[in-house]
Amino acid sequence: MSLFKKARTAVLITGGVLFFVIFLLSPLAGVFRRAFFFDERFSLDIFFLTLTSPMVVRAILNSLLLGGLTVAFSIALSLPAAVLASAYDFPLKRYLTGVALVPLVLPPFVGAIGMERMFGRYGLFNHVLGATPSNWFAESGLAMAALLMALHLFPVIYLNLVAALSNVDPRLKEAAAVAGASRARVFLDITLPLALPGFFAGSIIVFLWSMTDVGTPLVLNVRQVLAVEVFDRTAAVNNDPTGSVLVVVTLLITLVFMFLAKGPLSREAGASSVKEARAEALPAAKGPVLFLVYACFGLLFSLAVIPHAGILLMSLAREWFMTPIPSDWTLRYFGETLGSESVLNAARNSLFYSLGSTSIDVVLGLLLAYFLVRKSVKLGWLIDAVVMLPVALPGLVLAFGYVAAFSGTILDPMKNPVPLLVIGYAVRRLPYVFRSAYAGLQQVGPQFEEAARVCGAGPLKAVTSTTLPLIFGSLLGGGILAFMFAMLEVSESLILAVKEEFYPLTRAIYYLIGKIPDGDASAAALGVFCMVFLAVCLFIVSSLLGKRMGRLFRM
Repeated sequence: MSLFKKARTAVLITGGVLFFVIFLLSPLAGVFRRAFFFDERFSLDIFFLTLTSPMVVRAILNSLLLGGLTVAFSIALSLPAAVLASAYDFPLKRYLTGVALVPLVLPPFVGAIGMERMFGRYGLFNHVLGATPSNWFAESGLAMAALLMALHLFPVIYLNLVAALSNVDPRLKEAAAVAGASRARVFLDITLPLALPGFFAGSIIVFLWSMTDVGTPLVLNVRQVLAVEVFDRTAAVNNDPTGSVLVVVTLLITLVFMFLAKGPLSREAGASSVKEARAEALPAAKGPVLFLVYACFGLLFSLAVIPHAGILLMSLAREWFMTPIPSDWTLRYFGETLGSESVLNAARNSLFYSLGSTSIDVVLGLLLAYFLVRKSVKLGWLIDAVVMLPVALPGLVLAFGYVAAFSGTILDPMKNPVPLLVIGYAVRRLPYVFRSAYAGLQQVGPQFEEAARVCGAGPLKAVTSTTLPLIFGSLLGGGILAFMFAMLEVSESLILAVKEEFYPLTRAIYYLIGKIPDGDASAAALGVFCMVFLAVCLFIVSSLLGKRMGRLFRM
Protein backbone atom coordinates (compact mmCIF):
# COMPACT_ATOMS: atom_id res chain seq x y z
CA MET A 1 0.00 0.00 0.00
CA SER A 2 2.88 2.33 0.84
CA LEU A 3 4.37 1.70 -2.61
CA PHE A 4 0.99 2.39 -4.22
CA LYS A 5 0.66 5.69 -2.35
CA LYS A 6 4.13 6.76 -3.44
CA ALA A 7 3.34 5.87 -7.06
CA ARG A 8 0.04 7.79 -6.91
CA THR A 9 1.77 10.83 -5.46
CA ALA A 10 4.47 10.64 -8.12
CA VAL A 11 1.89 10.42 -10.92
CA LEU A 12 -0.10 13.43 -9.64
CA ILE A 13 2.96 15.57 -9.09
CA THR A 14 4.39 14.57 -12.46
CA GLY A 15 1.09 15.45 -14.16
CA GLY A 16 1.07 18.90 -12.57
CA VAL A 17 4.70 19.50 -13.50
CA LEU A 18 4.09 18.34 -17.09
CA PHE A 19 1.19 20.78 -17.36
CA PHE A 20 3.58 23.60 -16.52
CA VAL A 21 6.35 22.28 -18.76
CA ILE A 22 4.03 22.11 -21.79
CA PHE A 23 2.08 25.32 -21.24
CA LEU A 24 4.55 27.49 -19.33
CA LEU A 25 8.09 26.48 -20.21
CA SER A 26 7.64 25.29 -23.82
CA PRO A 27 6.17 28.65 -24.97
CA LEU A 28 9.20 30.35 -23.46
CA ALA A 29 11.45 27.87 -25.25
CA GLY A 30 9.70 28.75 -28.52
CA VAL A 31 10.40 32.43 -27.95
CA PHE A 32 14.08 31.78 -27.20
CA ARG A 33 14.40 29.61 -30.30
CA ARG A 34 13.14 32.40 -32.53
CA ALA A 35 15.32 34.99 -30.79
CA PHE A 36 18.61 33.08 -30.84
CA PHE A 37 18.43 30.59 -33.73
CA PHE A 38 18.70 31.61 -37.37
CA ASP A 39 18.69 28.93 -40.11
CA GLU A 40 18.77 26.33 -37.32
CA ARG A 41 22.05 27.77 -36.00
CA PHE A 42 22.60 29.56 -32.72
CA SER A 43 23.36 33.23 -33.21
CA LEU A 44 23.38 36.36 -31.09
CA ASP A 45 23.40 38.69 -34.10
CA ILE A 46 19.64 39.35 -34.26
CA PHE A 47 19.48 39.77 -30.49
CA PHE A 48 22.19 42.42 -30.36
CA LEU A 49 21.09 44.15 -33.56
CA THR A 50 17.60 44.52 -32.12
CA LEU A 51 18.88 45.75 -28.75
CA THR A 52 21.08 48.41 -30.34
CA SER A 53 18.20 49.88 -32.32
CA PRO A 54 17.45 53.41 -31.02
CA MET A 55 13.72 52.67 -31.16
CA VAL A 56 14.11 49.56 -28.99
CA VAL A 57 16.41 51.30 -26.52
CA ARG A 58 13.86 54.08 -26.17
CA ALA A 59 11.06 51.52 -25.69
CA ILE A 60 13.02 49.72 -22.93
CA LEU A 61 13.84 52.94 -21.12
CA ASN A 62 10.24 54.15 -21.40
CA SER A 63 8.95 50.84 -20.03
CA LEU A 64 11.31 50.99 -17.05
CA LEU A 65 10.31 54.60 -16.42
CA LEU A 66 6.62 53.70 -16.69
CA GLY A 67 7.04 50.90 -14.14
CA GLY A 68 9.05 53.10 -11.78
CA LEU A 69 6.55 55.97 -11.93
CA THR A 70 3.66 53.57 -11.32
CA VAL A 71 5.36 52.18 -8.22
CA ALA A 72 6.11 55.70 -6.94
CA PHE A 73 2.50 56.81 -7.40
CA SER A 74 1.21 53.58 -5.86
CA ILE A 75 3.39 54.05 -2.77
CA ALA A 76 2.23 57.64 -2.37
CA LEU A 77 -1.38 56.45 -2.52
CA SER A 78 -1.14 53.37 -0.31
CA LEU A 79 1.49 54.08 2.37
CA PRO A 80 -0.44 56.56 4.57
CA ALA A 81 -3.59 54.42 4.61
CA ALA A 82 -1.61 51.23 5.27
CA VAL A 83 0.26 52.79 8.20
CA LEU A 84 -2.94 54.06 9.80
CA ALA A 85 -4.83 50.80 9.21
CA SER A 86 -2.04 48.76 10.85
CA ALA A 87 -1.47 51.15 13.77
CA TYR A 88 -5.01 51.99 14.95
CA ASP A 89 -8.39 50.47 15.49
CA PHE A 90 -11.33 52.63 14.41
CA PRO A 91 -15.03 52.34 13.55
CA LEU A 92 -15.82 50.95 10.09
CA LYS A 93 -12.21 49.83 9.71
CA ARG A 94 -13.10 46.64 7.88
CA TYR A 95 -15.31 48.47 5.40
CA LEU A 96 -12.85 51.31 4.82
CA THR A 97 -10.10 48.80 4.20
CA GLY A 98 -12.36 47.15 1.64
CA VAL A 99 -12.78 50.51 -0.10
CA ALA A 100 -9.05 50.44 -0.87
CA LEU A 101 -9.65 47.35 -3.01
CA VAL A 102 -12.20 49.05 -5.30
CA PRO A 103 -9.70 49.84 -8.10
CA LEU A 104 -9.08 46.14 -8.72
CA VAL A 105 -12.52 45.80 -10.33
CA LEU A 106 -11.58 47.80 -13.42
CA PRO A 107 -8.68 47.11 -15.82
CA PRO A 108 -6.69 50.33 -16.29
CA PHE A 109 -7.20 50.35 -20.05
CA VAL A 110 -10.98 50.50 -19.48
CA GLY A 111 -10.50 53.28 -16.92
CA ALA A 112 -8.47 55.13 -19.53
CA ILE A 113 -11.69 55.89 -21.43
CA GLY A 114 -13.15 57.71 -18.43
CA MET A 115 -9.86 59.31 -17.40
CA GLU A 116 -9.33 60.79 -20.85
CA ARG A 117 -12.79 62.33 -20.68
CA MET A 118 -12.25 63.68 -17.14
CA PHE A 119 -8.79 65.10 -17.90
CA GLY A 120 -9.46 66.01 -21.54
CA ARG A 121 -9.31 69.46 -23.06
CA TYR A 122 -12.87 70.29 -21.99
CA GLY A 123 -13.10 67.73 -19.18
CA LEU A 124 -14.21 68.04 -15.59
CA PHE A 125 -10.83 68.94 -14.09
CA ASN A 126 -10.10 71.81 -16.45
CA HIS A 127 -13.54 73.23 -15.61
CA VAL A 128 -13.08 72.80 -11.85
CA LEU A 129 -9.57 74.25 -11.83
CA GLY A 130 -10.46 77.02 -14.25
CA ALA A 131 -7.39 76.06 -16.24
CA THR A 132 -6.64 76.85 -19.84
CA PRO A 133 -8.13 74.02 -21.91
CA SER A 134 -5.45 71.39 -22.34
CA ASN A 135 -5.30 67.64 -22.75
CA TRP A 136 -3.50 66.32 -19.67
CA PHE A 137 -2.88 62.89 -21.20
CA ALA A 138 -1.54 64.15 -24.51
CA GLU A 139 0.84 66.56 -22.77
CA SER A 140 1.99 64.28 -19.92
CA GLY A 141 2.44 60.99 -21.77
CA LEU A 142 4.06 58.38 -19.54
CA ALA A 143 3.29 60.23 -16.30
CA MET A 144 -0.47 60.16 -16.80
CA ALA A 145 -0.35 56.54 -17.99
CA ALA A 146 1.58 55.67 -14.81
CA LEU A 147 -0.95 57.55 -12.66
CA LEU A 148 -3.81 55.65 -14.27
CA MET A 149 -2.08 52.32 -13.66
CA ALA A 150 -1.28 53.32 -10.07
CA LEU A 151 -4.95 54.05 -9.43
CA HIS A 152 -5.62 50.45 -10.43
CA LEU A 153 -2.62 48.69 -8.85
CA PHE A 154 -1.97 50.46 -5.55
CA PRO A 155 -4.13 47.90 -3.63
CA VAL A 156 -1.40 45.31 -4.30
CA ILE A 157 1.12 47.42 -2.34
CA TYR A 158 -1.53 48.34 0.23
CA LEU A 159 -2.40 44.69 0.96
CA ASN A 160 1.25 43.69 1.32
CA LEU A 161 2.05 46.71 3.50
CA VAL A 162 -0.86 46.15 5.87
CA ALA A 163 0.10 42.49 6.30
CA ALA A 164 3.79 43.30 6.77
CA LEU A 165 3.21 46.16 9.23
CA SER A 166 0.75 44.07 11.24
CA ASN A 167 3.25 41.21 11.51
CA VAL A 168 5.97 43.22 13.24
CA ASP A 169 6.52 41.88 16.77
CA PRO A 170 5.02 44.47 19.18
CA ARG A 171 7.65 43.61 21.80
CA LEU A 172 10.36 45.12 19.62
CA LYS A 173 8.43 48.39 19.37
CA GLU A 174 7.74 48.41 23.11
CA ALA A 175 11.43 47.84 23.87
CA ALA A 176 12.39 50.79 21.71
CA ALA A 177 9.73 52.97 23.37
CA VAL A 178 10.97 52.00 26.85
CA ALA A 179 14.48 52.99 25.77
CA GLY A 180 13.13 56.49 25.10
CA ALA A 181 12.53 56.42 21.36
CA SER A 182 9.70 58.60 20.03
CA ARG A 183 6.82 57.11 18.04
CA ALA A 184 8.34 58.48 14.84
CA ARG A 185 11.74 56.98 15.68
CA VAL A 186 10.17 53.61 16.52
CA PHE A 187 8.39 53.59 13.17
CA LEU A 188 11.47 54.60 11.16
CA ASP A 189 14.00 52.39 13.02
CA ILE A 190 11.91 49.32 13.92
CA THR A 191 8.58 49.03 12.13
CA LEU A 192 9.45 50.19 8.62
CA PRO A 193 12.69 48.18 8.19
CA LEU A 194 10.98 44.99 9.35
CA ALA A 195 8.07 45.62 6.97
CA LEU A 196 10.32 46.21 3.94
CA PRO A 197 10.03 42.63 2.57
CA GLY A 198 6.27 43.01 2.22
CA PHE A 199 6.74 46.46 0.75
CA PHE A 200 9.21 45.19 -1.86
CA ALA A 201 7.02 42.18 -2.66
CA GLY A 202 4.11 44.43 -3.59
CA SER A 203 6.27 47.01 -5.34
CA ILE A 204 7.92 44.49 -7.64
CA ILE A 205 4.57 42.98 -8.65
CA VAL A 206 3.25 46.48 -9.45
CA PHE A 207 6.40 47.35 -11.39
CA LEU A 208 6.26 44.24 -13.57
CA TRP A 209 2.50 44.43 -13.99
CA SER A 210 2.58 48.03 -15.22
CA MET A 211 5.72 47.64 -17.32
CA THR A 212 4.14 44.81 -19.32
CA ASP A 213 0.58 46.11 -19.57
CA VAL A 214 -0.58 46.28 -23.18
CA GLY A 215 -4.07 47.75 -23.02
CA THR A 216 -3.42 51.05 -21.26
CA PRO A 217 -0.59 52.29 -23.55
CA LEU A 218 -2.62 51.26 -26.59
CA VAL A 219 -5.70 53.19 -25.48
CA LEU A 220 -3.66 56.25 -24.45
CA ASN A 221 -1.56 56.06 -27.64
CA VAL A 222 1.68 55.67 -25.67
CA ARG A 223 3.25 53.41 -28.24
CA GLN A 224 6.99 53.52 -27.61
CA VAL A 225 7.03 50.98 -24.79
CA LEU A 226 8.02 47.31 -24.83
CA ALA A 227 4.51 45.92 -24.44
CA VAL A 228 3.12 47.79 -27.46
CA GLU A 229 6.19 47.00 -29.57
CA VAL A 230 5.64 43.30 -28.85
CA PHE A 231 1.93 43.59 -29.58
CA ASP A 232 2.63 45.22 -32.95
CA ARG A 233 4.90 42.31 -33.91
CA THR A 234 2.55 39.49 -32.89
CA ALA A 235 0.97 39.01 -36.32
CA ALA A 236 4.43 38.62 -37.89
CA VAL A 237 5.83 36.34 -35.18
CA ASN A 238 6.93 33.71 -37.71
CA ASN A 239 8.65 36.21 -40.00
CA ASP A 240 9.92 38.89 -37.62
CA PRO A 241 12.30 37.61 -34.89
CA THR A 242 12.57 41.05 -33.27
CA GLY A 243 9.30 40.45 -31.44
CA SER A 244 10.81 37.37 -29.79
CA VAL A 245 13.90 39.37 -28.86
CA LEU A 246 11.75 41.99 -27.14
CA VAL A 247 9.90 39.24 -25.25
CA VAL A 248 13.25 37.80 -24.11
CA VAL A 249 14.28 41.25 -22.89
CA THR A 250 10.99 41.56 -21.00
CA LEU A 251 11.52 38.13 -19.47
CA LEU A 252 15.09 38.94 -18.44
CA ILE A 253 13.91 42.11 -16.71
CA THR A 254 11.22 40.06 -14.96
CA LEU A 255 13.77 37.48 -13.78
CA VAL A 256 16.07 40.18 -12.40
CA PHE A 257 13.28 41.65 -10.31
CA MET A 258 12.08 38.21 -9.25
CA PHE A 259 15.60 37.49 -8.00
CA LEU A 260 15.55 40.73 -6.04
CA ALA A 261 12.15 39.84 -4.58
CA LYS A 262 13.25 36.37 -3.51
CA GLY A 263 16.81 37.28 -2.59
CA PRO A 264 18.40 40.52 -1.36
CA LEU A 265 15.10 42.32 -0.78
CA SER A 266 13.33 39.49 1.06
CA ARG A 267 15.31 39.22 4.29
CA GLU A 268 12.62 38.87 6.91
CA ALA A 269 14.92 39.29 9.95
CA GLY A 270 12.67 36.86 11.82
CA ALA A 271 10.10 39.50 12.71
CA SER A 272 7.04 37.76 11.36
CA SER A 273 7.74 34.42 13.01
CA VAL A 274 7.86 35.82 16.55
CA LYS A 275 4.80 38.00 16.18
CA GLU A 276 2.62 35.01 16.99
CA ALA A 277 3.88 35.02 20.60
CA ARG A 278 1.48 37.79 21.56
CA ALA A 279 -1.14 39.65 19.63
CA GLU A 280 -0.89 43.42 19.65
CA ALA A 281 -3.85 45.37 21.00
CA LEU A 282 -4.19 48.38 18.71
CA PRO A 283 -5.07 51.73 20.30
CA ALA A 284 -8.38 53.25 19.32
CA ALA A 285 -8.11 56.26 17.02
CA LYS A 286 -9.65 59.34 18.66
CA GLY A 287 -9.94 63.05 18.03
CA PRO A 288 -7.47 64.40 15.46
CA VAL A 289 -6.10 60.91 14.72
CA LEU A 290 -9.58 59.62 13.88
CA PHE A 291 -10.17 62.66 11.67
CA LEU A 292 -6.83 61.95 9.93
CA VAL A 293 -7.82 58.33 9.37
CA TYR A 294 -11.13 59.20 7.74
CA ALA A 295 -9.57 62.03 5.74
CA CYS A 296 -6.86 59.72 4.44
CA PHE A 297 -9.26 56.99 3.38
CA GLY A 298 -11.67 59.57 1.97
CA LEU A 299 -8.95 61.10 -0.20
CA LEU A 300 -7.78 57.64 -1.27
CA PHE A 301 -11.31 56.64 -2.24
CA SER A 302 -11.88 59.92 -4.10
CA LEU A 303 -8.76 59.41 -6.20
CA ALA A 304 -9.38 55.71 -6.74
CA VAL A 305 -12.87 56.19 -8.17
CA ILE A 306 -11.93 58.85 -10.73
CA PRO A 307 -11.66 56.30 -13.58
CA HIS A 308 -14.82 54.55 -12.39
CA ALA A 309 -16.72 57.85 -12.19
CA GLY A 310 -15.55 58.78 -15.68
CA ILE A 311 -16.74 55.44 -17.07
CA LEU A 312 -20.12 55.77 -15.34
CA LEU A 313 -20.66 59.34 -16.57
CA MET A 314 -19.72 58.41 -20.13
CA SER A 315 -22.13 55.48 -20.11
CA LEU A 316 -24.98 57.79 -19.05
CA ALA A 317 -24.17 60.85 -21.17
CA ARG A 318 -26.35 61.78 -24.11
CA GLU A 319 -24.65 65.18 -24.43
CA TRP A 320 -21.31 66.03 -22.83
CA PHE A 321 -19.39 68.83 -24.49
CA MET A 322 -17.67 71.81 -22.85
CA THR A 323 -19.50 71.13 -19.56
CA PRO A 324 -18.04 69.64 -16.34
CA ILE A 325 -20.65 66.86 -16.29
CA PRO A 326 -23.09 65.62 -18.97
CA SER A 327 -25.80 68.12 -19.87
CA ASP A 328 -28.22 65.39 -20.91
CA TRP A 329 -28.57 61.82 -19.67
CA THR A 330 -29.65 58.50 -21.18
CA LEU A 331 -29.75 54.76 -20.49
CA ARG A 332 -29.63 54.02 -24.19
CA TYR A 333 -26.09 52.65 -24.24
CA PHE A 334 -26.88 50.07 -21.56
CA GLY A 335 -29.82 48.83 -23.61
CA GLU A 336 -27.77 48.72 -26.78
CA THR A 337 -24.98 46.88 -25.03
CA LEU A 338 -27.29 44.26 -23.55
CA GLY A 339 -29.01 43.85 -26.91
CA SER A 340 -25.83 43.51 -28.95
CA GLU A 341 -25.22 39.97 -30.14
CA SER A 342 -21.45 40.57 -30.33
CA VAL A 343 -21.35 41.76 -26.72
CA LEU A 344 -23.47 38.86 -25.51
CA ASN A 345 -21.18 36.48 -27.39
CA ALA A 346 -18.15 38.09 -25.75
CA ALA A 347 -19.80 37.71 -22.34
CA ARG A 348 -20.51 34.03 -23.03
CA ASN A 349 -16.93 33.55 -24.19
CA SER A 350 -15.50 35.19 -21.07
CA LEU A 351 -17.68 33.08 -18.78
CA PHE A 352 -16.67 29.91 -20.59
CA TYR A 353 -12.96 30.75 -20.63
CA SER A 354 -12.93 31.88 -16.99
CA LEU A 355 -15.01 29.01 -15.62
CA GLY A 356 -12.89 26.51 -17.53
CA SER A 357 -9.61 28.00 -16.34
CA THR A 358 -10.84 28.32 -12.75
CA SER A 359 -11.92 24.66 -12.72
CA ILE A 360 -8.41 23.65 -13.79
CA ASP A 361 -6.94 25.92 -11.12
CA VAL A 362 -9.11 24.53 -8.31
CA VAL A 363 -8.34 20.89 -9.11
CA LEU A 364 -4.64 21.35 -9.86
CA GLY A 365 -4.05 23.94 -7.12
CA LEU A 366 -5.68 21.78 -4.43
CA LEU A 367 -3.81 18.63 -5.47
CA LEU A 368 -0.42 20.33 -5.60
CA ALA A 369 -1.00 22.15 -2.30
CA TYR A 370 -2.19 18.97 -0.57
CA PHE A 371 0.81 16.90 -1.57
CA LEU A 372 3.31 19.65 -0.79
CA VAL A 373 1.81 20.24 2.68
CA ARG A 374 0.86 16.69 3.65
CA LYS A 375 3.54 14.61 1.93
CA SER A 376 7.31 14.68 1.97
CA VAL A 377 7.88 15.64 -1.65
CA LYS A 378 11.46 15.96 -2.82
CA LEU A 379 12.23 19.31 -4.40
CA GLY A 380 8.94 20.63 -3.03
CA TRP A 381 10.43 24.11 -2.84
CA LEU A 382 11.14 23.99 -6.57
CA ILE A 383 7.57 22.91 -7.39
CA ASP A 384 6.29 25.73 -5.17
CA ALA A 385 8.50 28.24 -7.00
CA VAL A 386 7.39 27.04 -10.45
CA VAL A 387 3.71 27.20 -9.47
CA MET A 388 4.12 30.76 -8.16
CA LEU A 389 6.19 31.91 -11.15
CA PRO A 390 3.16 33.12 -13.18
CA VAL A 391 2.42 35.77 -10.52
CA ALA A 392 5.41 37.66 -11.88
CA LEU A 393 5.38 36.29 -15.42
CA PRO A 394 3.77 38.91 -17.67
CA GLY A 395 0.73 37.77 -19.62
CA LEU A 396 2.35 39.48 -22.59
CA VAL A 397 5.27 37.01 -22.47
CA LEU A 398 3.04 33.96 -22.12
CA ALA A 399 0.63 35.03 -24.88
CA PHE A 400 3.42 35.81 -27.34
CA GLY A 401 5.05 32.50 -26.38
CA TYR A 402 1.87 30.63 -27.25
CA VAL A 403 1.77 32.27 -30.67
CA ALA A 404 5.45 31.44 -31.22
CA ALA A 405 5.26 27.86 -29.93
CA PHE A 406 1.92 26.66 -31.28
CA SER A 407 1.56 28.44 -34.64
CA GLY A 408 0.96 25.85 -37.34
CA THR A 409 -0.04 23.14 -34.83
CA ILE A 410 -3.42 21.81 -33.75
CA LEU A 411 -3.41 24.53 -31.05
CA ASP A 412 -2.69 27.37 -33.48
CA PRO A 413 -4.26 30.43 -31.75
CA MET A 414 -4.69 32.24 -35.05
CA LYS A 415 -7.23 29.56 -36.07
CA ASN A 416 -8.91 28.71 -32.76
CA PRO A 417 -7.55 30.38 -29.60
CA VAL A 418 -10.07 28.83 -27.18
CA PRO A 419 -7.85 26.02 -25.78
CA LEU A 420 -4.89 28.33 -25.26
CA LEU A 421 -7.05 31.11 -23.79
CA VAL A 422 -8.46 28.69 -21.18
CA ILE A 423 -5.06 27.18 -20.45
CA GLY A 424 -3.33 30.57 -20.44
CA TYR A 425 -5.85 32.00 -18.00
CA ALA A 426 -5.39 28.89 -15.83
CA VAL A 427 -1.60 29.08 -15.79
CA ARG A 428 -1.59 32.78 -14.89
CA ARG A 429 -4.19 32.43 -12.08
CA LEU A 430 -3.21 29.08 -10.57
CA PRO A 431 -0.98 30.74 -7.92
CA TYR A 432 -4.02 32.37 -6.27
CA VAL A 433 -5.84 29.07 -5.78
CA PHE A 434 -2.65 27.19 -4.89
CA ARG A 435 -1.59 29.71 -2.26
CA SER A 436 -5.08 29.88 -0.75
CA ALA A 437 -5.29 26.08 -0.51
CA TYR A 438 -1.73 25.89 0.82
CA ALA A 439 -2.46 28.39 3.60
CA GLY A 440 -5.72 26.63 4.49
CA LEU A 441 -4.03 23.24 4.71
CA GLN A 442 -1.30 24.64 6.95
CA GLN A 443 -3.97 25.78 9.41
CA VAL A 444 -5.80 22.41 9.39
CA GLY A 445 -3.75 19.61 10.90
CA PRO A 446 -3.74 16.03 9.53
CA GLN A 447 -5.28 14.65 12.74
CA PHE A 448 -8.79 15.15 11.35
CA GLU A 449 -8.03 12.91 8.39
CA GLU A 450 -6.37 10.38 10.71
CA ALA A 451 -9.49 10.29 12.90
CA ALA A 452 -11.66 9.69 9.83
CA ARG A 453 -9.37 6.87 8.73
CA VAL A 454 -9.63 5.26 12.17
CA CYS A 455 -13.43 5.34 11.78
CA GLY A 456 -13.13 3.37 8.54
CA ALA A 457 -13.08 6.10 5.88
CA GLY A 458 -10.86 5.61 2.86
CA PRO A 459 -8.09 8.10 1.97
CA LEU A 460 -10.25 10.10 -0.45
CA LYS A 461 -13.29 10.04 1.83
CA ALA A 462 -11.16 11.19 4.78
CA VAL A 463 -10.00 14.24 2.84
CA THR A 464 -13.38 15.17 1.33
CA SER A 465 -15.31 14.74 4.58
CA THR A 466 -12.91 16.50 6.97
CA THR A 467 -10.16 18.61 5.41
CA LEU A 468 -12.03 19.92 2.37
CA PRO A 469 -14.96 21.42 4.34
CA LEU A 470 -12.50 23.07 6.75
CA ILE A 471 -10.49 24.79 3.99
CA PHE A 472 -13.50 25.43 1.75
CA GLY A 473 -13.55 29.16 2.56
CA SER A 474 -9.91 29.63 1.58
CA LEU A 475 -10.32 27.51 -1.55
CA LEU A 476 -13.47 29.37 -2.56
CA GLY A 477 -11.79 32.74 -2.01
CA GLY A 478 -8.82 31.79 -4.18
CA GLY A 479 -11.13 30.35 -6.84
CA ILE A 480 -13.26 33.49 -7.03
CA LEU A 481 -10.14 35.65 -7.23
CA ALA A 482 -8.78 33.48 -10.05
CA PHE A 483 -12.13 33.71 -11.84
CA MET A 484 -12.27 37.47 -11.37
CA PHE A 485 -8.78 38.08 -12.78
CA ALA A 486 -9.47 35.70 -15.66
CA MET A 487 -12.50 37.82 -16.55
CA LEU A 488 -10.22 40.89 -16.42
CA GLU A 489 -7.33 39.39 -18.41
CA VAL A 490 -6.08 41.84 -21.02
CA SER A 491 -2.73 40.82 -22.53
CA GLU A 492 -3.64 37.25 -23.49
CA SER A 493 -7.08 38.36 -24.67
CA LEU A 494 -5.71 41.09 -26.96
CA ILE A 495 -2.94 38.94 -28.44
CA LEU A 496 -4.64 35.53 -28.78
CA ALA A 497 -8.26 36.45 -29.62
CA VAL A 498 -7.85 37.99 -33.06
CA LYS A 499 -11.21 36.88 -34.51
CA GLU A 500 -14.39 38.56 -33.32
CA GLU A 501 -16.19 35.27 -32.74
CA PHE A 502 -13.64 34.42 -30.02
CA TYR A 503 -13.52 37.84 -28.32
CA PRO A 504 -13.75 37.84 -24.51
CA LEU A 505 -15.13 40.91 -22.75
CA THR A 506 -11.86 42.84 -22.47
CA ARG A 507 -11.13 42.32 -26.17
CA ALA A 508 -14.69 43.41 -27.01
CA ILE A 509 -14.26 46.59 -24.95
CA TYR A 510 -11.00 47.37 -26.74
CA TYR A 511 -12.74 46.79 -30.08
CA LEU A 512 -15.52 49.24 -29.17
CA ILE A 513 -13.16 52.02 -28.04
CA GLY A 514 -12.96 54.69 -30.71
CA LYS A 515 -15.61 53.05 -32.89
CA ILE A 516 -17.77 55.70 -34.55
CA PRO A 517 -20.21 57.09 -33.58
CA ASP A 518 -20.83 55.83 -30.02
CA GLY A 519 -18.12 53.24 -29.48
CA ASP A 520 -16.60 54.89 -26.40
CA ALA A 521 -20.01 55.21 -24.72
CA SER A 522 -20.87 51.57 -25.48
CA ALA A 523 -17.45 50.48 -24.17
CA ALA A 524 -18.11 52.52 -21.02
CA ALA A 525 -21.50 50.87 -20.53
CA LEU A 526 -19.94 47.44 -20.89
CA GLY A 527 -17.23 48.51 -18.44
CA VAL A 528 -19.90 49.45 -15.89
CA PHE A 529 -21.45 45.97 -16.15
CA CYS A 530 -17.99 44.46 -15.61
CA MET A 531 -17.35 46.72 -12.61
CA VAL A 532 -20.55 45.72 -10.83
CA PHE A 533 -19.99 42.03 -11.44
CA LEU A 534 -16.35 42.08 -10.38
CA ALA A 535 -17.03 44.29 -7.34
CA VAL A 536 -19.36 41.60 -6.00
CA CYS A 537 -16.64 38.98 -6.57
CA LEU A 538 -14.03 41.10 -4.81
CA PHE A 539 -16.31 41.74 -1.83
CA ILE A 540 -16.85 38.00 -1.39
CA VAL A 541 -13.12 37.26 -1.66
CA SER A 542 -12.24 40.02 0.81
CA SER A 543 -14.79 38.64 3.29
CA LEU A 544 -13.43 35.10 2.94
CA LEU A 545 -9.69 35.82 3.00
CA GLY A 546 -9.32 39.08 4.94
CA LYS A 547 -5.67 40.00 5.49
CA ARG A 548 -4.53 36.80 3.80
CA MET A 549 -5.24 38.44 0.42
CA GLY A 550 -1.84 40.13 0.62
CA ARG A 551 -0.10 36.75 0.47
CA LEU A 552 -1.66 36.02 -2.91
CA PHE A 553 0.24 38.92 -4.49
CA ARG A 554 3.69 37.66 -3.52
CA MET A 555 6.06 35.63 -5.64
